[in-house]
Amino acid sequence: MSEHQPPAALLMAMTGIFWAVAAASLLFWLGGLLWPGGLSGLMAALGPGAIATLVTLHIPAAIIGILLWQWTRAGLSPRRRVLLEAATAYFILSVILGIFLNYLLVSAMGDVISPVIDSATG
Repeated sequence: MSEHQPPAALLMAMTGIFWAVAAASLLFWLGGLLWPGGLSGLMAALGPGAIATLVTLHIPAAIIGILLWQWTRAGLSPRRRVLLEAATAYFILSVILGIFLNYLLVSAMGDVISPVIDSATG
């Protein structure tokens, strides 16, 4: 049985999305080095909507990176393959870190809100 091969149009769309998010992420981190006020100044200039969109796009980029690695790694040049693997690892680690930080935030909020709720309910 041969391995699944995705349609060429889907592969092209996935590749475009993946590298667009990777380029936007790279520009964000490089921009944070050069922007007056650093990352916080850049995030204030971009606004919460743009930052939330970029952060959220890390999730599908991680999934797409895994699929692209599975489907295209044999035909990639060594340089392109390393770039794909590095970007995919970055996206996966970003998602894992985001999940962990969200857990810490919710835990801290529970510690802050729980006494208020307990005192209000008697």
